[in-house]
Amino acid sequence: MMKKFWQIKNEAEADNAEMLIYGEIADTTWWGDEVTPKQFADDLKALEGKDLTVRVNSPGGDVFAAQAIYNQLKSYAGHITMRIDGLAASAATIITCAGDTVIMPDNALFMIHNPKGALLGYYDSKALNDYAKQLDTVRQTIVNVYKKRCSNLSDTQIKHKMDDETWMTAQEALDYGFVDQLDTEMEVENSLKDGMLVMNSVSCDLSRFQRGKEVEAIINGFSVNKAPKSPKNAEVGKESEENPMDNKDLFEKLKNLISATDSAKPEPAPADADAKDPVIAERERIMALDALDDHSNGVVTKLVNAAKANGSTVEQVKPFIDAIREENEQKANQEQVIDAIKALISDQVNSGASAVAPSAPPATDEDAKKRAIDEIVNLANKKRG
Repeated sequence: MMKKFWQIKNEAEADNAEMLIYGEIADTTWWGDEVTPKQFADDLKALEGKDLTVRVNSPGGDVFAAQAIYNQLKSYAGHITMRIDGLAASAATIITCAGDTVIMPDNALFMIHNPKGALLGYYDSKALNDYAKQLDTVRQTIVNVYKKRCSNLSDTQIKHKMDDETWMTAQEALDYGFVDQLDTEMEVENSLKDGMLVMNSVSCDLSRFQRGKEVEAIINGFSVNKAPKSPKNAEVGKESEENPMDNKDLFEKLKNLISATDSAKPEPAPADADAKDPVIAERERIMALDALDDHSNGVVTKLVNAAKANGSTVEQVKPFIDAIREENEQKANQEQVIDAIKALISDQVNSGASAVAPSAPPATDEDAKKRAIDEIVNLANKKRG
């Protein structure tokens, strides 16, 4: 018997029908005998073009099933309101993109990443390369779906977010264009224990995802910060250009920037007939902040995420990020010098030079120590410069 992973509620006297897609998007017989896609199409046809609310709460699943559902929903005659009832991850995000209107609660989650596949058996390099090309083709079909919704993102930006396995809050999904509205009334019940995320009774094993461990910080943030914050100090970005790390209150201001509260609201922008649309301006702010983070430094990533949440701009945050990276570079240089000194000492010990008889009269212990230290320091300086 065919197993359906969707349910439809359609009362004859109602003007609106409802579809639930909860849990894993299964591929049961989807491509085997065409029974499942035909049943899905028949279920849609039976609604006779009524306005349809599709409620999604899913960790994803089979990408081909999701693409087929997307295509059928896009050709549906009635208006489709897509509601994310907790989690829309992986293949489930393809389905949500079929909505004419997509609504997401404040404390729901949205995640996009690259398609993956499993292999069993033995393969040579050609077979593996062919499989990789197939995955790239599938990836492009997903990018095409996302691009239709997120007109403010380029193909390259979308691919980078998929490469990074990007987990988004509702506000971030709105900023990028994946959703159209935030639902501030609905509260998603969520819990996380031992790597198992449960959102409105639907579970998701985060160990299967590349950056699943980062979800805990997002979940914890829901209970602390439910609205975008505003920076406490409008002048926070104006630091010394010569050496920002020398400023004694740098880290205090950085702390204020990250932990800004609602008690300090930003100054309203002056009225300007030529000013950008607020939605477009906010999306550009988020994209500019994302460009600062290459995900090579956890502190920088945390700072960028905090800036996106509390309303800070690139100009305010960049001096701190530059300072953090400069300090890391200094530490790296120091470590290279230490490593070079260790290598020189090791070479000296292993060379057997200590067993070679001196050709000159023996020097005092103090003279020998001084010459050894000078030689090592000189060589270390040459390696640095």
